[in-house]
Amino acid sequence: MLNWLSANWASLVVGLALAAVIAAVILKMIRDKKQNKSACGCSCSGCPGADYCHRS
Repeated sequence: MLNWLSANWASLVVGLALAAVIAAVILKMIRDKKQNKSACGCSCSGCPGADYCHRS
């Protein structure tokens, strides 16, 4: 087991870093959705999709 870990440590580090980034993005999206923030960053007054973004 220790031999396998020492042979693949770089792949494990990259995989864990990638998983952390993906988790952070998902958490940010969830927080933004709960706070009714727009995904596009512009105002919703003239947006044809405003009804879909901010359903109650």
